Amino acid sequence: MRADGFASFYAEHHAKLWAYLVRMGASHALASDLTQETFVRWLERNDAAFEGNARAYLYRVALNLYFDHARRGKREVAWDAVTDVAAATPGDAEIPQHVWRRLTTRERQLLWLSYAEGFTHDEIASITHLAAGSIRVLLSRARARFKTLQEEHDHA
Repeated sequence: MRADGFASFYAEHHAKLWAYLVRMGASHALASDLTQETFVRWLERNDAAFEGNARAYLYRVALNLYFDHARRGKREVAWDAVTDVAAATPGDAEIPQHVWRRLTTRERQLLWLSYAEGFTHDEIASITHLAAGSIRVLLSRARARFKTLQEEHDHA
């Protein structure tokens, strides 16, 4: 890939990828590290690895790096350390943090990829390594849980 092509791809996707990792539970510093590593790995691959969708491939690499980091147990995910998550992307302030924190990692992941990033069900399946047929059901359950948690908080 030419340098100018990479620079525009990087500029277009860097902030969104970083925000996704923060939403998954990474600290700001860890999200920065993982985002950089994701782009390094993206550059090391040839175009055939992208399966026609470089953006989905980018998110899949970032997700794998995040889970690898968590499995190695290098650091605990600390939501309390995330002090300015609402400023991560425009419109993010609409997500109630008290609800978001109580969702599982998979629920956060599916909701973010679908609604914040606008990925299709097939793209989400590619990123998450889940069966394409199960994405709709899992998203429906995640939305229902989000709604239930929000209603519980509103009535408390």
